[in-house]
Amino acid sequence: GGGGGGGGGFVAPSATAAGDYEKNLIAELCPPGGMKAEPPQDKLQDFARSVPSLNPDLVCPALLDALEDGNPWIMRAKALCVIETVLKVMDQQQGESNAYADFFHACAFEIEPLANHARQSVKAPAKRVLGLLGVAPGTATAASPMRSNGGATAAAARPVVAAAAAAEAPNLLDFGGPSDVPA
Repeated sequence: GGGGGGGGGFVAPSATAAGDYEKNLIAELCPPGGMKAEPPQDKLQDFARSVPSLNPDLVCPALLDALEDGNPWIMRAKALCVIETVLKVMDQQQGESNAYADFFHACAFEIEPLANHARQSVKAPAKRVLGLLGVAPGTATAASPMRSNGGATAAAARPVVAAAAAAEAPNLLDFGGPSDVPA
């Protein structure tokens, strides 16, 4: 084991210091580069052990940030693995309400498009996370704009995501199927 040391001295526990700690943890687990689409097992296990003592209000947004569209797919894949780990760990903490599950359940529409990602290393953990949340793929987004008549506001609120998903899907999945092959 052993710790990282640090600069020494006493750091007053301020909101920024606390938030920075969680952000740095997530950044270490989800670097934008590397060869593997999941965090190193040892780091992930250390993180899993510390989850119950972390503040979900700080961890969840940092993980959600790592899933954003602008980030490299490998970073998003790692973030999904971390979310999966958090959900599993908190699931074992019997008798406590799972703030992590509540948060990611509320944000399932952010995770759901990743379940259709072209890369298996993004798609697979996204599907597992949705499964842990009890969200069937296809239900998180469908609930707002399509089903309800008052869906204009819901549809208008996230047009970018819907448009991006619609525009993205054909390109990513077009690997030159039979239609492109000359007879």
